[in-house]
Amino acid sequence: MADWSGCTAMVVEDSPVQRDHMAGLLRQAGFGDVLQACDGIDALRKLNARGMPVELVLTDMDMPGMDGMELMRHVCELELAASLLVASARQERLHEAQAGMAQRAARVALLGTALKPLQLDVLNEILERADTSGLRQATATGLPALHEVAAALSGGQFLPYYEPRIDIATGMLRGVDVQPCWTHPVRGLIRAARFMPVLQGTDLIAPLTAEIAAQALRQLHAWHEIGLISLGMSIKLPAETLADRAQVDQLSALVREFGVAPHTVIWECPEAVLAGGAPLTIANLAHLGVRGFGLALGGYRAGHTTQQQLARCPLTELRIDPVIVHEASRHPPRRALLQQSLDAAHQMGMAAVAEGVELVEDLALLRSLGCELAQGALVAAPMSGSALAGWIRNNRRRLKELANASAPSLAG
Repeated sequence: MADWSGCTAMVVEDSPVQRDHMAGLLRQAGFGDVLQACDGIDALRKLNARGMPVELVLTDMDMPGMDGMELMRHVCELELAASLLVASARQERLHEAQAGMAQRAARVALLGTALKPLQLDVLNEILERADTSGLRQATATGLPALHEVAAALSGGQFLPYYEPRIDIATGMLRGVDVQPCWTHPVRGLIRAARFMPVLQGTDLIAPLTAEIAAQALRQLHAWHEIGLISLGMSIKLPAETLADRAQVDQLSALVREFGVAPHTVIWECPEAVLAGGAPLTIANLAHLGVRGFGLALGGYRAGHTTQQQLARCPLTELRIDPVIVHEASRHPPRRALLQQSLDAAHQMGMAAVAEGVELVEDLALLRSLGCELAQGALVAAPMSGSALAGWIRNNRRRLKELANASAPSLAG
C-alpha cells in the first residue's frame, strides 16, 4: 500500500458535510496533513499562501463562485499541486474533467475521477495507482535551494519585468506593475511565484528587493527621459522590508538617487501584512505616504480586511485579486465579491486596480462598476523594460478599441 504519511492533500467542496467526509477518507488513506477549502476561490487563496504545492487536490466539480474546471485550470497553470482527483454527483461532469485535463500540457497529473459520495475503497483504488515518490518530487520541482538563489543574486541573474496597467475608460497606459524574475542559465525565465517562497524569512529578501527596486527605478527614469512622463510604477514590498525602517529609508533614498518623482512610485503592501496590523509596519507605511509616495494594498478580496484596517494607513490604491476578477461577468457570486471590493475602495477614496483581466466582458463589467484601472492578459503579458516602448507604439489602437468595447453603449 502506498505511503502518504509525508504528503499533504486539500479537499475543495462547498458542502460542509461532504467536505468533512472526504477529508476523513483522505486521513484514513494515510495522508499526513489534510487542508480544507469551501470553494475554488478559498482553495487558491490557501494554496498561494502556503508557498509550495500540495501532493493532491481533491475537488468537487459544482461549486458557487468558481467551479472545479476553473480551479483545475488555475492549479495547473500555477502548479499549485502535483496531482488532482475529481469528484462529482454527475457522470457527465467527470467526463468533462477528463477531457479538460487531456487538453492540458501540464505537470499536474489527474489521478482519477469518482462519483459522489466518495467511498474509501474507490479512493484507495485510485491512490494505489499513483507514484507517491514521483508526486513528492513534483512538489519540490521549481523550488530552488536557498544557496542557488544566493548565487543567482550575486551573479546578477534577477531582473524586473513590467506588466502594463491601463485606464479602463480611455485605454491609456497609466503605469506598470514590477514583477521580479530570475533569468536562470538553464531553465530560462522563472517567475517570482517559483522562488519567492524560498526567500520568506531569510536574509536574502532585503538585497533582492533593493536590487529589483534599483533596476526598476533606473528604468522608470529612462522612460521619463524619453517623454513617458505620466508613467507610474508599482513595486511590491515584502513583509520583512515593511517591518524594517532602515530598509524603507533605503528605498526612499533610491528614488531620490535616480531622480524619480515620489508621486510616480507606488509601494505595494500584501493584504495579509496590513491585516496583521503590526504597529511598526503601519508606521513605516505612513512614513512612505508622508514622503509623497503612493501606497497600494495588493491581493484584496472583500471580507479579508476590515474597513477599520484599511483606514489605518493612507492607502491610495486597492488592487483586486484576479481570483475574483476573472470571469466575474459570468459568475454572480464572483461579481458580488467584485462589487464589494470596489465599494470598499471608493468608500475609502482609493483608486481600484483590477488584476488578471482576461475577457472583454470582464473589462466591460469593471467599467460599469466604476473600476478605474486594469491589467492582465487582455492588456499585455509582463515584459522586459526594453520592450515597453515598442509595445506602446504597436498597441495604442488596440487599447483604445478595448476601452470603446467596454463602454456601456457597446457592452450592454
